[in-house]
Order: sequence, then C-alpha cells, then structure tokens
Amino acid sequence: MNIPLTEIINFLSNDLLEIKGENADKIVIKYLKEPAEVDEFTLDWINPAKENKQQIAEDTNAKAILVDEEIAYSEIIKTQGKTLIVVKNPKFAIAQIANEFFVEKITPQIHPTASIHSKAKIGKNVFIGPNCIIGNCTIGNNVTIEGNNYIYDRVDIGNHVEIHAGAIIGSEAHNFVEDENGCKIKFPHLGKTIIGNHVVVGANSVISRGVLSDTIIGDNTKIAQLVVIGANNVIHENCAIRANAMTSGSVAINKNSIIAPSVTIRNQKTIGENCFIGMGAVVTKDVPDGETWIGNPARKLR
Repeated sequence: MNIPLTEIINFLSNDLLEIKGENADKIVIKYLKEPAEVDEFTLDWINPAKENKQQIAEDTNAKAILVDEEIAYSEIIKTQGKTLIVVKNPKFAIAQIANEFFVEKITPQIHPTASIHSKAKIGKNVFIGPNCIIGNCTIGNNVTIEGNNYIYDRVDIGNHVEIHAGAIIGSEAHNFVEDENGCKIKFPHLGKTIIGNHVVVGANSVISRGVLSDTIIGDNTKIAQLVVIGANNVIHENCAIRANAMTSGSVAINKNSIIAPSVTIRNQKTIGENCFIGMGAVVTKDVPDGETWIGNPARKLR
C-alpha cells in the first residue's frame, strides 16, 4: 500500500476535529502495525484510555498518529515532523480506515456449489460462498454469506449483513409438548426469522425461527461465533452478543446491551436497555435498564 495521508484525512472528514502539523501532504501510509512494530510508514493510533498517551505520541516512530483532543502538539512532536490527526474516537477511526483501505473487498458472486431455492429473492452485490443452502427467503443488498451456511425458508435478511461460515439461520428450536403419558410431539415453528440491516452473525452460530411470532435481530446488532439464539427472541438494535452465549425461547434484549461470552438467559426473560451481562452469567430474572449483572444465578453488580 502507498496511501497519501491526505486521502485518509479526506475520508475522515466527518469525524475530523483538527490536523496538527505541517507535513500531512508529505506522508505516505503503507500499513497498520502492532505498537512494537510501528515505523514511519505506519498510521499509528493512541487509545484514549492510556494514562501515558502524551509520551506514547512523542515516542512512536510513526509520522502520522490518530489521537484525541487531550494530546498536545508539543515541541518534541513538532521537531520530529509528526502529524496529529485529532478525532473524537481514535479506535473507531482506525477501524473505519482499516475497513476502507486495508481490508480486501469480496467480489459479489454466487458460488457454483451453492444451492438456492427457485423462489429466493436475492438483492444486489451479494456474495454467497461455497456449499451454502439458501431456502425460500429474502436477502437484501450488499450481503456477504460465507461458505457452508444454511439459510432456511421464511428468513428475511436486510442490507449490509455479514454471515460467517457455518451459521444456521431459521432452523427450528427444541420445542416439544407432552401428553399425560409423557409422549412428546413437536410444536411447529410457524414464524419467521428477521435479520435487520448492518447485522453480523459469527461463524457456527444458530438463530432459530419463531414459533407463532417471529425471531427478530435488530439493526446494527453484532453476534459472535458459537452463539445460540432461541425461538421468538427479539434482540433490538445495536446489541453485542459475545461468543458462546445462549438465549432460550422468547427472550428480549433491548438496545445497546452487551451479552458477554458464555452467558445463558432463561426463557421469557427481558434484558433492559444499556445493560451489561458479565461473562458466564446465568440470567433467571428480568434485568432493568442500565444495570450490570454477573454470576450464577446472575445478580446486580453494586
């Protein structure tokens, strides 16, 4: 890569607060690297949470650094000929830049080994990888479905969605009823699975179809690998479900909440807005808005 720093600065125009330095037009960025490997061709960034971030800015070998407003353009930095790119959130900015300039873009295509239902509706710029099975469903625009995915009937997928390898979307959950003798029969799943826009589903995750209502994943929610989402779940927008979490049937998770790795949520429980459920917690009660719960059984962290 040989990317003029000015091109990166123009890309950040909406998030840019200030440029400190006079050499931006002379700097070329070739790569992103770990802190120990940074050199003059690296675009560096400094985590705002660091206590010694001024020293980091002065010590780094990089000539261009993404920083927050608290880092001063000191005489040391000026003498070194560095450029500070001031943004509100350097970590968010470096992620945007990485996705725009350094991530290899997938070319939209349908792999010849994919099996697609004749009535499936597929939008524009869609990638469907090898050995996928696509049922009678609807897939939006700019969707990436990696290899070995199974998308069942009655699944609606929005725009700009990523589904990583081995996921299963819209399957029936474990839902049986018994007669007086304990004989089990399956309760049919007649609902749909609805995936919003800008959703990510991690590798080998399962999202179950609704029983009588729908399973809904809201816009901008990110689901990690090895996650199991039960039937009739409603997960609102901008949630994060970490690896190996499991939700039972009819769970509601409201917006901006984070479910840490290996959490289990009992059926028909509600997680409020802006909640954090700690690693390995077993949730057996409703969680009010804005609270952090940990443990087994999960309790509020005071």
